[in-house]
Amino acid sequence: MNTVNTNKTHEGLAQGMSNIYDEVNTSVASAIKQDLVAHFGKGLYYHLKNGEKPINAEQQAYIAATFEKHGVTTPPVYDKERSEERRVGKE
Repeated sequence: MNTVNTNKTHEGLAQGMSNIYDEVNTSVASAIKQDLVAHFGKGLYYHLKNGEKPINAEQQAYIAATFEKHGVTTPPVYDKERSEERRVGKE
């Protein structure tokens, strides 16, 4: 018997981080970048930064936590933000 749960969730996606360090001094920006590259890997970091891949809610939370870790009190600003509706279900 297949049951499909058609509950929908909204996941906020962001795209691009080209100006994410604009409000941060250079030494802090460098430390944040090092942490993000260490976490995501160099390839994925640059895909996310350049807007080639969307940044999901979990990734955004990690980025925000990294900014906070380095004393940045303003949240990161992405190039684009959008909400995506997706179905959550079991088969």
